[in-house]
Amino acid sequence: MMKRSHFLIGASAGMVTAKALGEPIAGMGLLAGVAGLLPDLDHPSSATGRLLPAWWHRLTPGHRGPTHSLFWCMALAVLVDLVQRLVVGPASPPLVAVGVLVGALSHVLADGLTVQGVPLWWPFSRERLVFLGWLAFPTRSWRELVVVTLVVTGATYWVVH
Repeated sequence: MMKRSHFLIGASAGMVTAKALGEPIAGMGLLAGVAGLLPDLDHPSSATGRLLPAWWHRLTPGHRGPTHSLFWCMALAVLVDLVQRLVVGPASPPLVAVGVLVGALSHVLADGLTVQGVPLWWPFSRERLVFLGWLAFPTRSWRELVVVTLVVTGATYWVVH
């Protein structure tokens, strides 16, 4: 999926999570939307990958590698929580980490709907899983637009009602 799709799906997931937790919807939506772009740190042309030096991309095994796994999403959330506790204090609620986890996880799950799949169980397996089988769609297709539209519409409906 493309960055706009990842941002919108991440923001939608963040808003739904915020409503479920009784937290501010806009803040969690924005945080999760931005976090929805983070798994593409492994792609030199992505919005987040362009922020990193060239040597970083020589260290990664390529796009849709470890950063597109459940392990990476959890590790990222734990790291964010540790930094938050160091900066804000040990009693701070893990809301930022939850927003980052939801956004990054939305990215991985959304990419799992495409024909390229994701190594969901890395480091235990490098096999790329394609969640929809023959219904999976290519990136930048009209089907991606339909999926994003359905997710955003469904999340908005749920948050409003």
